[in-house]
Amino acid sequence: MKNLSLFATLALAMALSSSVFAQQDQSSQPNPNAQTQNTPAPDASADTQTQSFSGTVVKAKNHYVLKTDRMTYQLDDETKAKQFEGKQVNVTGTVDKSTSMIRVTDIQPAS
Repeated sequence: MKNLSLFATLALAMALSSSVFAQQDQSSQPNPNAQTQNTPAPDASADTQTQSFSGTVVKAKNHYVLKTDRMTYQLDDETKAKQFEGKQVNVTGTVDKSTSMIRVTDIQPAS
């Protein structure tokens, strides 16, 4: 009789422990309906428009920037910007608002 109750207790313990492990295994598997942090950000270029900016090209912290009356923007095209260092220019491009960088399409001397 003792052996039977011991056997029943062990069987119950095994059944409970396997269901606990099964729940842990399920929680470690990815949920196909859950959003992940690796979801790419929306395409920023979809809502950007080409704009024109007027200001002076200056070198700041080893980068060329466009200093306007209202703001300073980093310029992504160092080669074009270098030619206009210290000069008033009109820059055409799109702005990455998160970094305040202008993706330069064109730089022309101000008229």
